[in-house]
Amino acid sequence: MAERPGSPELLFVGGTGRSGTHVVSQLIANHSRWARVPIEARFHVNPQGFPDLLSGQVTPEQFLRKLKRFWWRRIRAGEVAPVLARRIAFGRKVRGLHKIVDRDRFDAAVAAFEETAGSDLDLACRNLFLDLLWPVAAAAGKPGLIEMSCFTIAESPTLIRLFPDAKLIHAVRDGRDAGSSKVAKRQKRSHPRDGSEGIRWWEGRLRKIEAGVRRLPPGHLLTVSLDELVDGDRERAYDEILGHLGLDDEPAMREFFEREMSASAAHRERWRDGLDAGQQAALAREYEKALDRLERERFHCAAELRRAYEHQPA
Repeated sequence: MAERPGSPELLFVGGTGRSGTHVVSQLIANHSRWARVPIEARFHVNPQGFPDLLSGQVTPEQFLRKLKRFWWRRIRAGEVAPVLARRIAFGRKVRGLHKIVDRDRFDAAVAAFEETAGSDLDLACRNLFLDLLWPVAAAAGKPGLIEMSCFTIAESPTLIRLFPDAKLIHAVRDGRDAGSSKVAKRQKRSHPRDGSEGIRWWEGRLRKIEAGVRRLPPGHLLTVSLDELVDGDRERAYDEILGHLGLDDEPAMREFFEREMSASAAHRERWRDGLDAGQQAALAREYEKALDRLERERFHCAAELRRAYEHQPA
């Protein structure tokens, strides 16, 4: 295993899902200081992960059972049994930590966790995260590591408890676009089926994020609008990222920003696809009501969402 850093330089990027976490993390990973975990690791923020473990909702044994099975090797949600069998057989669409962690290192990390968990559960969690993921930074020869699981902002109090110096970026996106993207990628029965359900799904995710953010100490979080990065005050949004992380601009990062981050690449206004003028107007009214609720309740991301909304054509 790579040597654990005493003071790891960590950045967690998250959002509602379908909100730009991947492209924002890719942008930053083009800087010489930051390497990026290429998958969503999930075990540190998802249900039955670190938050539930540290709050006593699951035992270390239950946590390890899910780590060894689901988070080590999992199938894409929503696949039917015959498809699963074929994909398992041919190794396609099988996700999880096995993609980036070899088996010996995984087993050694689990053994170290088991040895420490009984006496210091926080330390066991910190070490497990670093043992599994820090080699990504070590292999890239970079001093910082980015992890981009969606739930990182919702569960940010746990992450700051474990890594007090970590930085956080919340990537937000117009709720109509985020919702319609989730509809297009629908994998479970609980996922939204149309634009209206998509907005409700998006707002529900934001409410979970807001509950986490309100428990954070100041100074850790930056909210970044994907819409502004690709089609608004782009330079201001870009400079805010650099400032939050204390970075100088570099050619590789700047080139990715200029070449890859555009309104068309981000599928901005995809929510309009397949809707006539009346349906678009109705969905816009529903979204306006959602924004009004977020503003009344003083959500931390309300200003960014309102700015992006007002920048769009009617």
